[in-house]
Amino acid sequence: MNRDDLLLKSIQCTTIDELTALIAAYLDQALILADQSGHIISSGQSPLAQIPMDWLDPTTNAPRYRQGQQEFIRTIINPMALNTWYLFSSQSKGYPVARDQIQLAIRVINSFIDRYALNPNQSEVNSLLGKLLTQPEQTDTTLLQPLLDEKIVCVTATPRAGATNQTAFIQQLRDLIAPLPLTEDQQRLIFLVNEADLSRLRPQFKSLGTLFNHYFFISEAYEDVSKTAAFRDICDQAAKLAQQLGTLTVVNSTQKYNIYVILSQVDNASLLKNTMCSQLLFLQKYDRQHHSELFKTLFEFLENDCKISLTANQLHLHRNSLTKRLQKIQDLIEINFEDPDKTFGLRLSYRLFNFLQL
Repeated sequence: MNRDDLLLKSIQCTTIDELTALIAAYLDQALILADQSGHIISSGQSPLAQIPMDWLDPTTNAPRYRQGQQEFIRTIINPMALNTWYLFSSQSKGYPVARDQIQLAIRVINSFIDRYALNPNQSEVNSLLGKLLTQPEQTDTTLLQPLLDEKIVCVTATPRAGATNQTAFIQQLRDLIAPLPLTEDQQRLIFLVNEADLSRLRPQFKSLGTLFNHYFFISEAYEDVSKTAAFRDICDQAAKLAQQLGTLTVVNSTQKYNIYVILSQVDNASLLKNTMCSQLLFLQKYDRQHHSELFKTLFEFLENDCKISLTANQLHLHRNSLTKRLQKIQDLIEINFEDPDKTFGLRLSYRLFNFLQL
């Protein structure tokens, strides 16, 4: 089979197995197409049922790989693809495969892969995320699905004032989250992470953010990747609220700011203040007059789920001292720590108090 026959017939192939058999016939050699884990994607004229693991070492540039009487040459299909695919072609001393034949075979395989989107490269999925954020209804997310677990999160990374070396930050972040997609929008970065990887990645986000003077916002987990634009917007709202409240850190969770996002949609601030904050305002006034810390004590107690020991340790108080403070609070305002509705209302009031900057 000559070069022109290969090019003509390759256009007519509709499966990777058809194409592999065609190229094997063109080279007149055994041919194996395998991924980086050793899974054989397709083969032609080859008796091998499994790829030896030492053939897959990416740091090895051995020119020849032997299996019995056969000798194979390894070639990377597309170094920019998300998953590394290798072409192993056998060599016989009597009829060695020419370099230009292998290069033509690689071009034909890459053309087929692109046509059927079998193994997209990183730039393709990055571009797809960018389109998803601007045109969610018109974006086909099929290419993203193999990369995503059941639950994902949207993360934004934003430079602080004076941040430098954005190029190095982007490159290190891409290396950290690859092969998941990352895109840039108005100087901030937006990317996806599988929820299962968050515990491993959080410390690394913190290190990167500290080193390059950036901060991250991580959305709550969701399942439908087409909803990513909505979760990106929540990250943006939470970032603005954190700056407003003075609570911005290197790595932030939007969950902490959900209630503030809801409160920001309420127009009647005066009504909220009068209905939700009266008791806290009373405690705050009492503290000023008596140089006490009942306002802070109640907040910490509520945030620690009304647990005496945990709160006492956090406030550096003896349990008895904390108990006396709590009794004083109960004498001043109507509160039952056994009533979940009441404690929830007070926790909400503290957030409203912060939101209104009282």
